[in-house]
Amino acid sequence: MASIPKRYFLISLAIAIIYAFFIGYGIEVFHEGKNYEDFCSQRVYEARNQTACTELNGTWQSYPPAMDVKAPQPVQIDPSIQTGSCSNSYSCQEKYENTSLTHDRIVFIVALIGSIVAFIIGTLLSREITSTGLYGGAVLTLLYGTMRYWQHADNLLKFVLLGVALAILIWIAIKKLQDNKGKK
Repeated sequence: MASIPKRYFLISLAIAIIYAFFIGYGIEVFHEGKNYEDFCSQRVYEARNQTACTELNGTWQSYPPAMDVKAPQPVQIDPSIQTGSCSNSYSCQEKYENTSLTHDRIVFIVALIGSIVAFIIGTLLSREITSTGLYGGAVLTLLYGTMRYWQHADNLLKFVLLGVALAILIWIAIKKLQDNKGKK
């Protein structure tokens, strides 16, 4: 089996990395992901009372009234002072997570398609340096898409995805080995 000369290794690596970035940034150009701050205000954490918290669409969590423990008998400090904290409401978090799930699913599907295309082109090319770079790019792109969606997938889907990826890699390895044997 022919191997890539050492002087060509870097160009194959560059092709792999640039291909993965190309697919990743291409996804963001055409389907931009949203940030947490687009749904949930960071300002809610600055709210010092329930009224301010509610005005920022936050959820107020009250704490028990503060006590002055240095007094001879513990005394409650001014009850008009509200003690507690403000956090983002469940609804903003839910909206963000739903949007994130949709975006991550699109990233996964596009990355999977981009990986398959790179694998196919890499298999069809006769230039070892280019096909190796495309294989590397396909693996990196597949990894990127899978990592983005992995948290949302159930165990059965994870098992199927890993099985399909393994089968494709084995098929490509066998195909390339056969092609290289035929060239000798």
